[in-house]
Amino acid sequence: MEYKVDTSNVSWWFWALTLVGIIAALGGWPNGYVAVMAISALHAAFYLLKEKSASAFPTQIRLVYFAATLFGLWPEVRFFVYLVLLVGTFMVTFVGRCSVAAMLKHMPWNQHRELRLN
Repeated sequence: MEYKVDTSNVSWWFWALTLVGIIAALGGWPNGYVAVMAISALHAAFYLLKEKSASAFPTQIRLVYFAATLFGLWPEVRFFVYLVLLVGTFMVTFVGRCSVAAMLKHMPWNQHRELRLN
């Protein structure tokens, strides 16, 4: 496994801050869930403005991820969902692999689209 840390990329910082928020939330800070949702919403908005389209592949990734963070509002499942988000966010932050992107590339509307994380 090769680590890919790109501190010059603003998206990397969004992922890194999200990862810190998830760790804090799972570590017992209840406001961490809200922080993760807020950072994810900002990340999605950033890509909506950057790509000028909700259908752009990088924007789709952020929107799906943000939707997953909303499980933080449901106390009965948030711990388990955020455990999955922890693993996925660690992978995108430090390895450059994104499970949401891997899933989205198989969707019918993405069959002829340029697939990229950033």
